[in-house]
Amino acid sequence: MTTHTDHPAAPSTDLGELRRQLAVLHGGTVTSVHVPGGDAGLFALLLGLPDHRPDGTAELAHRWLTVARSGWALDRPATAARATTPAAGAGRLAEDLRALIGRRITDVRVTEPGWGTLIAFGDHRLRIGPAAPPTPPTPSTPHLPGDETPDWALRLPSRRLLLIGPGPRWEERG
Repeated sequence: MTTHTDHPAAPSTDLGELRRQLAVLHGGTVTSVHVPGGDAGLFALLLGLPDHRPDGTAELAHRWLTVARSGWALDRPATAARATTPAAGAGRLAEDLRALIGRRITDVRVTEPGWGTLIAFGDHRLRIGPAAPPTPPTPSTPHLPGDETPDWALRLPSRRLLLIGPGPRWEERG
């Protein structure tokens, strides 16, 4: 008797495939913002994403895009004289991110070499800087696993989780 065990795939460094996976963001609309308490700079955007079915129909799938690291900035139009960064504090962060509610995603770019990400919402731009890849354990520090926290994560319409980072890598989990 053969059994199948779903082992997690090793993180990928295929940037082309990651860009293909992120195409699902185009046309998505921010419907809500969640900023947990504290000044860590963490937040999540609830997105309404078009989910195209094989039968040709489309539904709206609501999925979270979560920024898990503090290396990001929200650039606002020139009329809003400031950019928002994690140092803004939770209150101002929530207020500034609420400006994204109702905005559609117009562009998504992942750049080399470090896989910085730019998500454009018309004239607002969310830039997520890459974290350093985790440090592998050494013989002198075998107990230090390194920080495996992704830079950001997206729940896909398929309900699978796309984890980007740290560093130039990504993985999909089911």
